[in-house]
Amino acid sequence: MDLTIEDLKCQTALNYDKELCHCKKVSYRTIYKEIIENKLSTVESIAKKTGASTGCGGCVNRIESLIEYVKKNNYEPLP
Repeated sequence: MDLTIEDLKCQTALNYDKELCHCKKVSYRTIYKEIIENKLSTVESIAKKTGASTGCGGCVNRIESLIEYVKKNNYEPLP
């Protein structure tokens, strides 16, 4: 399922601590922080830092959407 930026905003607006990667137990907050701090731009670079997407791979679309979300928000930190 492809997520739009608006879908991602709805999913994470209330709780950035929600798990993005269920296999590796990695939250949206953890991945968001790594993207900002290290200017990550690929699923592979996030996988190296967090382990996310290295299990079943079901979170790849969510990670890609989060990368785009962070980019569109100019790498702004979480509130």
